[in-house]
Amino acid sequence: MVFKFVSHFPSDLDKFIFPDSCDIKVRIPYLGKIRFFWCDSCHVPLIRKKCGSCEKVGRKISLTPPGDIRPALEGDRDLILSVINSQFGKISAQKFRRLIQNQIIFLNKVPYVDRMDEIIIQGEVVGVFRYNILKGAFELLPRVSLATDLWSTRSDRCVVVDIGARDAIKKGASVLSPGIISADLNISINDPVIVICENEVIAVGLAKMNGDQMGPPRRGVAVKTKYSKKSSIQPLKPSKMGWDRIIEANRQSMNSLEQEAIQFIQRKAEQYEKHVVAYSGGKDSLVTLDLVVQSNISFEIIFLDTGLEYPETLKNIQLIEQEYQKRVFIHKNESWDFWERFDQFGPPSRNSRWCCKSAKLFPANEILDYLFPNDKKVLSYIGRRRYESLGRSREPRISQNPWIPKQVTAAPINNWSAFEIFLYIHKHNLNQFLNPLYNNGFIRIGCWVCPASSLSDFEIMKKTHFSLIRKLTFKLSNIQEKHGLSNQYLSWGLWRWKYLPKKISNLLRSEGFSNTSYNPVVNQDKLKFRITNSPSLCVHGGYSTLLSANQMLDLSKIKDLLPIHGSVQFNEELDVISISGNKSKVINIFRDGSIIINHNKKEELIKQISSIIRTIYRKTYCDGCGICTYQCNKKALIIESGAIKVLENRCSHCLACNDFCSLLKYQSDSPFLIVS
Repeated sequence: MVFKFVSHFPSDLDKFIFPDSCDIKVRIPYLGKIRFFWCDSCHVPLIRKKCGSCEKVGRKISLTPPGDIRPALEGDRDLILSVINSQFGKISAQKFRRLIQNQIIFLNKVPYVDRMDEIIIQGEVVGVFRYNILKGAFELLPRVSLATDLWSTRSDRCVVVDIGARDAIKKGASVLSPGIISADLNISINDPVIVICENEVIAVGLAKMNGDQMGPPRRGVAVKTKYSKKSSIQPLKPSKMGWDRIIEANRQSMNSLEQEAIQFIQRKAEQYEKHVVAYSGGKDSLVTLDLVVQSNISFEIIFLDTGLEYPETLKNIQLIEQEYQKRVFIHKNESWDFWERFDQFGPPSRNSRWCCKSAKLFPANEILDYLFPNDKKVLSYIGRRRYESLGRSREPRISQNPWIPKQVTAAPINNWSAFEIFLYIHKHNLNQFLNPLYNNGFIRIGCWVCPASSLSDFEIMKKTHFSLIRKLTFKLSNIQEKHGLSNQYLSWGLWRWKYLPKKISNLLRSEGFSNTSYNPVVNQDKLKFRITNSPSLCVHGGYSTLLSANQMLDLSKIKDLLPIHGSVQFNEELDVISISGNKSKVINIFRDGSIIINHNKKEELIKQISSIIRTIYRKTYCDGCGICTYQCNKKALIIESGAIKVLENRCSHCLACNDFCSLLKYQSDSPFLIVS
């Protein structure tokens, strides 16, 4: 496992990441070696230094880590073209279309608050393409080489400067207003602009004035230079490139990579009797599935339908069944409604993905129990890759998910890059089985409402899946209006964080917004408890404390889970539940919300406060997801009539099931306990 950090981006990206007013450094993860080279003889990319066609050593390309390079598919290319057209005009878009004709261009995903990619053409990084959350739009900042190819005398967003300013600007100086001869009147502050002198592109930068303000007698910086022409630049002259040539140049390298993955699959399969492929509908799981097929082991295919899948993904499942002549066992979520939970908990966030536990983990337990009822362990091959994120880079190739006791996961493509994934797909003619969402411009495939999605994904959805995004927008708008939140709650996607990361908070503050540390609690009337009497000596011996809830308690409901604390007696006439665990512990719970706890030891009494209110909270809002039932070694928990219940004769009162409740996990930071 290899990962480390640098404190900021390379100088050519520095301060394009955020507006100049926002002084932020972004930590870049090195998740492994960047395996991307360029053969200047064959004009193809390589995953190893040596070209398999001409046997020459390829040129290493300077890329921003982590270097998970992918080819620009149809949707990516169309998106870039449309942005060039809107920024620099129709003529520039036509020139770019001719430039990439019969070409495969590549994108390198760069760490950023949203989507940002370096564009690679013929082994050269020619620009940066990103979704600007401040503007709510995609934009392109070309380097001088690409700007030279895009520019014409009729291009938009251009600034013409006096020859006297040329040398200073070429050395990296900003464009000062007095030196400007003319400027496009449609330029707005922070727009990418091309700087021209004597019909020559000499720089590219970001506007610091509107176009109608540039030029004398106005003083100050008009354009902040990002890239400058420090030496002569030859126009890009791409050679015709197709996947056949790329595959041939990388065949030997890919064969070694594939063979290692297949041997890994076969080696691990020998250690377990039962095997599955967890298919998701994405490119990585497609390659994983095909590698497992090549390994000639016995296996089943499973797919977890969360109810939030794209229609294209569900169609892709059918296509996979037809191609591989093998049934895909689908677990369709029908036990709970996502939108009901949305109203209860608020939107899922990157800090609190309450949806994953119920929509994925419990169904995974169920489907594995259905397929392999008598097996204690099942080996599950998954399409996880270390280059996707820092979190995934930390996960070992073989791992055990504590939420799914029966499943052992194995990641055959753990060390593969996205480019290697696409190489495999083209080499083995799997293009027709690739989820069409990738060709729409999406980078990741999963639940369409996932908070891990970038704003660019939701922007694309406005064109591809408007009915879905409309429903989410309606729900979020209601929260925004109810709590008087700023427009950035929606437009910047602040709902995707329960607690905003520092880089987002700083960005908000730089734009003049305050109160940026957290998102509101959606349901302010949720069950809460207050310690009305702190633990103190009791006249009957030991210590006692008094809690009070902010609402009446449904004793007939909560009694079914309270046996995890001890022996339970429910007196309906007195509206009280009494729990006795041993001689040192007694708990009385009243319908009016009062709770009295007695214990011989003060430190144990404090622990009881936390555990009893968590149990009451858990049972009050339990929707019967069933995750905890798979964690109980005594099999003391069951789902009955859609809710959790304890089999008292089996329970050992270990309270471990509270730790596996997704409700408690994602409410652990919520204020349902208030200390007076």
